[in-house]
Amino acid sequence: MNDVFNRLLRTKKILAGLVFAFVGIAFMTAGSAIPAVRELGWLNVLPWSEVGGILFGAGLFSLWLDSYFERERGEADEARLRRLLIEQAPAMKEAVIKGFAFENEDLRRVATPELLDNIIGSSLAMRLGDDEFARELYADIRDQAVRSVERWDDATISIRLSMLRRNPEGVPHPSLPDGGLGITVTQEYTTVPASNVRRFVSVSDIEDYRALSHDPATTFVWYYNPTSGIDASAKDAFELVQFTVDGEERPIRRSSRKDSQTYSVNLGVDGDPKRPRTIAFTYRLQQAPQSRWMQFYVDQPTRGVDIELDYSDTDIAHVNMIDFIASSQKSIRSKTPDSVPDRKIGLRFDGWVMPHGGVAFVWVPERDIRQIE
Repeated sequence: MNDVFNRLLRTKKILAGLVFAFVGIAFMTAGSAIPAVRELGWLNVLPWSEVGGILFGAGLFSLWLDSYFERERGEADEARLRRLLIEQAPAMKEAVIKGFAFENEDLRRVATPELLDNIIGSSLAMRLGDDEFARELYADIRDQAVRSVERWDDATISIRLSMLRRNPEGVPHPSLPDGGLGITVTQEYTTVPASNVRRFVSVSDIEDYRALSHDPATTFVWYYNPTSGIDASAKDAFELVQFTVDGEERPIRRSSRKDSQTYSVNLGVDGDPKRPRTIAFTYRLQQAPQSRWMQFYVDQPTRGVDIELDYSDTDIAHVNMIDFIASSQKSIRSKTPDSVPDRKIGLRFDGWVMPHGGVAFVWVPERDIRQIE
């Protein structure tokens, strides 16, 4: 583009010189012809030949002068530009880097998602000194964050275990194997809802479970293994008992079919769709007698998690807690001392927890210890 512009400019200069030369020739011709025509004698007051000679000389001189100095001028301009770039390069580079680092709007105007990925991947590779590790690590974190439709804050999960009791006749409910654990879970978090509907599903079909697990923002799914002896479609096996939005209780609808049941709640979040809402819900479920562990995790990127297990009303002798939160920050564990009647164990983490990060509880009932002894 610059070469075309220079050629166009040079052509204009040549045309201007030629115009001056031809006009000068015309004036000199007129100066020679006018004296021979008596009627045009009054035009002799103007020195046609002298003006024509000046114009002709100016045209030819401008062409020669431009051709003579063109190379020197180009070299001088190039040297001046090179010197300017060398002197100002550090300041320009620093300004660009600062603009990209601190001015998100400036970067958003000029960068595509692909360019942003390359910038971040390259920066991380330089920082870690391993290009392959840095790019694969960034791609994994990016995919988890981009695919998540919500961000949760200050999530709390409170779990209470209790022994299942026989009815007055001494016969357990047919859908609940005797000796199992009843579990009550209360969960609360703050988020900007991505959908106006929440669903809670209990299933015993592994394919249904996998399909429903792909929509964690709007669906909570609990899986019962068919060998557990628990009917996933029974309310005694799983029941959503309460759901609130900003402290206001919302109605719950239940539907069931063979081997599954679904609870649906309309959040009723009218008004500002970007306003954060505090969502809280409580559900009950039942654990198979032979099971000795359970895990709880968050479904969306969550900043700040507090999980507590209360097993005071059980025959559990010992509980071990395993966290699977990948972070450089340290989580804070808590456990009630043996000198108090309450038996609780928990974990608090103040950083970001990625989807499927949380804790697993593994326990040993007293009856298992007695059998061993």
